[in-house]
Amino acid sequence: MATPILKVITQYCSILIDDINLDALARENMPLYARRMWSYLQAAIPNFTTPSGMIPYLMGTPDSPKLIEPIYGSTKYILEEDITEETNVALENGAGYELFSCKIETIDKRERVILTPTDLVKYDSENGIITFTASAENPIPKGTVFNIDFYTDGYFKEDLSVEIMRILGLCFQVVWQTRFNNDWLSNVSKVEDRSFSEQNRANKEKTDTERLARYKSDLNSAMRALERNLAIRKILPSSGLI
Repeated sequence: MATPILKVITQYCSILIDDINLDALARENMPLYARRMWSYLQAAIPNFTTPSGMIPYLMGTPDSPKLIEPIYGSTKYILEEDITEETNVALENGAGYELFSCKIETIDKRERVILTPTDLVKYDSENGIITFTASAENPIPKGTVFNIDFYTDGYFKEDLSVEIMRILGLCFQVVWQTRFNNDWLSNVSKVEDRSFSEQNRANKEKTDTERLARYKSDLNSAMRALERNLAIRKILPSSGLI
């Protein structure tokens, strides 16, 4: 029985981090959230170094892969004319996705891109058709830009144990914290004047470093415990104690 990647992400990774931007993304655009979280998990898997052989167990080999990666995509669709009735459009290579999100893209006065959720578009996964739900009373004007994201989940071919999925979550936590420790804007020196004073920068860096070290220590302890438990199971396979 395979293990879906989103199961690992939602049950064992997301609960270990507190990221309001990712939380907002999960509410507003689930396909993009899943894609972003997979990028963290993909970078985290190589941290699972103990017991030896864990990475091939999770990922397999080039000739015999055991990790089937997610499939995702994004596209823009710009209306070439006003739509005043329900209209179907077949997207190229748009069939078969599990998750779909569509937003209307606009540019504000400061030339910033604004993405606004919309319920004007429905998606048929089986044939890759999107349906614009317009009417004469509620038309969709020419030039409207629809920003569309797709995602189909991947999976580990192995039926991963709770213990292994928990350690993957700890690997994920280390990568996530490392990303914030290396954030350029937080680390670069700021110009101070009467209107701005940067306080406790050294304390913040020290706290971030200590937090990352603690996460790495937790990960190493969990991996060693897994190695020890596997050894005990080989000796006492039917003890029922582990």
